[in-house]
Amino acid sequence: MTRYMMAASDAGGERLGERVASTVPTLGEVAEFGDSYRTNYVSVCDERAHITLYGRDVSGSWSVIAAGVDIETAEEVRLWFDLTQHYRGPSSASTSGWADHPLDHASTLDSERMAAARAVSLVVERIRASRLDYPTQGLVADRFEAGWSVYAPVDVDESDPMAFLDMPVGRSVFLVSDAGRVKEISSSIPARQAEEMFTAEEAYVRRRLAGEGFMADLRDEVMRLDSASEGSAGIASFTIDTPTEVIAARASALLGPIAQQLALLGPPGWDRFAAVFSFTVSGEVAQLGFWSGSRSTEVRVPEQIAVLVRRQRHLAARMPAGPWWRLLLTVSDSAGTGAQMTTDYDYGDRPFPDDHLLAPECYREDLAAYPRAHTPAWLSEHTASAVEFGPAPRTAPRETGATTRRPDVRQDQPTPSPTRQAPAPRPAVVAPSPRNASSTSTPRQEAMPFAGRPGPGEVSVLDTTLGWTRLHADPQVITYGRKSITLDQVEWVSYSSIQVAEKRFMFPTFYDNRWDFQVGRYPYYGGPKVAVSFSKGGRRAEQPQEWTFLVNLARQYLEPRLLNELVSQVRRGETVTVGGSVKVSLDGIACAKPRFSLPWASISPASLRNGMIWIHQEGIEKPVLTVPLSHPNAVLIPDLFAALKRPPLPADPGLNDTFHVGLAWPSPVWADRPSQVDE
Repeated sequence: MTRYMMAASDAGGERLGERVASTVPTLGEVAEFGDSYRTNYVSVCDERAHITLYGRDVSGSWSVIAAGVDIETAEEVRLWFDLTQHYRGPSSASTSGWADHPLDHASTLDSERMAAARAVSLVVERIRASRLDYPTQGLVADRFEAGWSVYAPVDVDESDPMAFLDMPVGRSVFLVSDAGRVKEISSSIPARQAEEMFTAEEAYVRRRLAGEGFMADLRDEVMRLDSASEGSAGIASFTIDTPTEVIAARASALLGPIAQQLALLGPPGWDRFAAVFSFTVSGEVAQLGFWSGSRSTEVRVPEQIAVLVRRQRHLAARMPAGPWWRLLLTVSDSAGTGAQMTTDYDYGDRPFPDDHLLAPECYREDLAAYPRAHTPAWLSEHTASAVEFGPAPRTAPRETGATTRRPDVRQDQPTPSPTRQAPAPRPAVVAPSPRNASSTSTPRQEAMPFAGRPGPGEVSVLDTTLGWTRLHADPQVITYGRKSITLDQVEWVSYSSIQVAEKRFMFPTFYDNRWDFQVGRYPYYGGPKVAVSFSKGGRRAEQPQEWTFLVNLARQYLEPRLLNELVSQVRRGETVTVGGSVKVSLDGIACAKPRFSLPWASISPASLRNGMIWIHQEGIEKPVLTVPLSHPNAVLIPDLFAALKRPPLPADPGLNDTFHVGLAWPSPVWADRPSQVDE
């Protein structure tokens, strides 16, 4: 008879209690068993030594965090989960009654101690590469256990008791590890807490394997005794050498838990997902997409999973080939066959796609942290290159509320960055009339603020870079990275702005703003499209100029044509879909969810409020439907409804019906007053 050993343990793996079960324990039984020992972890081991690890997250909910793993991998995942869910640094561990957490004493000294000037230089490169609105002169570097805290000091008149009211709140601070990793945080997080958590993350990623710690302690003791006896034992050196196959097995074993954690992020019913991680010590790109049939969904990879991927890459770095440059992971879940996972370590045999390629300095830092015997020629050329960063229109993520450290001494000044080749300069941006607009039509928004007025023969052009990805847009084509679409092929457009307000107990509210722009062809899921996203922190963040340009371009060159086509289709007796779910015909509108159908006579004019299109029935204040502006062609709904409620013009062989997008918005309403989500 199959037996299952259920064990409750702490974050360090010490067992607190055991129970034998004859059947696989349910989640409820596991949770009850773990709660009885007041612990966050329970493992269930079968007779083949396959372990399923359960954990209780910070909210108190139990779930499977690793399934079908060996005992060493279960240890890795348990410590990772505790780091991302419960650990708050040595100070918090001691006050909670448990003062011996495995991460409290983990070594972070695998790499040499970085000089302060180099840490400041890395931060300056990050600011310029990300085009942050942040000073690059006079930065201060303060040392802590795992690296440096780099920030722009604030001069305060200590004689003025009210001077603190003028101090900026939520200013960015950059933590730099000795290995070269840079993490941007807000000064609203207490400095000691942020540094302790950063140290713990570095310690987890770079800690020794199980067993190596004991051997390291043994080596130190043997060498100490030999030194005390003045070398009478004749020990010249003591080397700890873990077999390569053991390292490879440990790195490979972590891929399963990574895939399991990624799978939890997908929408219900997915049958395949693919993830790409392009990582170095100082720069990272993570992309994740799910598919359900022909429908696809892009999902953001959270920072918690990135920590686990960094750990896997650090282990892989100890193999002869060194750390991978890209990790490609695909999982398919077909009915009857179970989940199948394929992985690929990409060592750069071929150039990377544009959206996976990091800045040259990222690869230079990684080569310094993980020396390699061989680097591909194309990557060596890229690493040696230098690119001049343009102006910094993007604002660094900010949070309100701060604990500001007093800048006692300016230890280091930033070192000059290498000479770089400048990208193509931005031409003057103009807004010519669209081809299908009459001379009396008025565009809903002026050109971008930095634009000049049109001159003879000028066209509307945007040519810039976002991070390291090129963005080009003109009246003929929009290109972002390797994705491109001509404007005459576009069948749907969407753009939106949203502000998320994160309210935290005893801390000021943090505001995160996001602007999205998309154009594409049907089918909406799986069809070709170009998507560009922007984000900023701050309650009153200014909309990105690039986003404004794209919106202007769509309004002038896309929306009039799309509106004309939709109106013509409906008047020919066809039914069209806008906003993803609204069916429009000559009889009126209908929707499957929520289910309703309204004739044109009972429909009030559609309106725009807080990033949503509101559709009302005559005489009823509550809308029958709200459509997010991010849905395809949702922005066309007000003008489409207005055009179809009017009788068609008399037939005239010399005239074509032309409809203009006519909401008189001098600037995007949803940019000035973004839709807000409280978290």
